[in-house]
Order: sequence, then structure tokens, then C-alpha cells
Amino acid sequence: MKFKTTGNPNGHKILLIHAMFVTPGIFMTLTEYLKVDYFIIMPTLDGHDVDENSIFLSVEDEADKILAYLKDSNIKELDFILGTSLGAIIAFEIYKRNEILINKVYLEGGPFFKFGPLLKKIAAKKFCNICSNIRQNPENAIEKLDNIFPGLGNQMIEVCRHITEENVKNLAYACYSFTLPKLDITAQKSVVFLYGTKEPARLCIFRLKKYKYSRIIKKNGFKHCGYLLSCPKEYAEMLKGKQY
Repeated sequence: MKFKTTGNPNGHKILLIHAMFVTPGIFMTLTEYLKVDYFIIMPTLDGHDVDENSIFLSVEDEADKILAYLKDSNIKELDFILGTSLGAIIAFEIYKRNEILINKVYLEGGPFFKFGPLLKKIAAKKFCNICSNIRQNPENAIEKLDNIFPGLGNQMIEVCRHITEENVKNLAYACYSFTLPKLDITAQKSVVFLYGTKEPARLCIFRLKKYKYSRIIKKNGFKHCGYLLSCPKEYAEMLKGKQY
């Protein structure tokens, strides 16, 4: 796992964790609106770095590595964590451990489902097919991917070209195996769940209503990670606490 840092070394420290099949490049535009005020830390999840032969093992393993990096860097407090999709699951895992002080947690498009073995197997096959199709027809895939994730088609194709079947299967399992933690009232108040009304992951919102003191934000008309990609300046204002 590699880490990229940018922004103001004297600013509050924040952690951004990317989604599956992309890299921290998903945050490129967003960081332009954060770098003056924050010191930004962005890991590249295992299995996603095309220059690194790494294996994604589990959400827990990724959380271990991120926390080890923070501790080795003597970082004891984060102003906020933002996790998108798979990154939201990893961010929640880090938060629930309570090993460092985290003031706010933004979880966008997290697929907080818990599937049985058969459904996880089906999901793994679907993800493997997506990667296979991208490798076979990259030119056709760019337009389709950009339609779903504006501007990320080339990046996703690059990741999917290099990612191994082992990694894909482990990622599928990770996406649909997370056990929602118990949080006390204080811990719940620091969590914000964010979903677009046109993304499938919104269907897990019913599971999240157990967190009565957390906030659930629904962005009308947006697909998976669409609000982040389409409205980065507004998104940054939300993260800074100037909205909602």
C-alpha cells in the first residue's frame, strides 16, 4: 500500500479513501478545494496500484495498514475521514476501532450489505466479468464508464487491466460482508452517510437507520459517487462543515 500526501503541512489532517477499481485520482479535483486548509492523506488500496504487485486481502487488513501508517507518522487526530464506496467500508472499520481521534466520518455510497455465500459468489463473478470485458474492449468501455463515473473511464480501465482475479474476488467479498458496528450516541453523531438517489447502494439505508443520531444525506438525481465527481466545490464545503 502506497500513500500520497498533499496540501498544507500545518493544516488539520484528513484521510481520503478511494472506491474500488479507481485510485486516489478520484479525489484530484476535490483536493484543489481542500489543500489550503488541510493536510491530505490518500492511500492507494492494495490491488489497485498498477506499479505494485499487491494483494487485497480484506477490509480489516487495509484498515490495519492505514492505521499503522498514521501511527508511524505520529498522527493522533484526524479532522475527518472521507470514504467512497468500498472506501466507506474501510473508513467505517477504522472509525469503529477508536484507535485515533476522528472528529467526523463521511461515508459516501458505502454498500453496507451483508450477503450470503451464494450472492457474494455472484457478485465476484460479475466483477470479474466487468474487468474481463474492459480488457477485451477498452475503447468501448471508456464511454460506458464515463457515463457512470464522469471523467474516470481511463483511470478505471487502467486499474481493471492490471487487477488480478484473486484481488477481484477478495474485493467482492469485502464489499458485501461488513458487520455494522455498535456505536454509542456520541460516536453516532460524528457519522454522515451520503447516497445518490439513483445508486443501488442506497438500498442499504434501511440498515443504517439503527444509527438514530447519525445523519443520512440523499442527493437527488445522482448515481454512485456522482455528487463527489460533479460538484467538488460544493462537496468540499460540506466536508468543511459549511453545509448541512
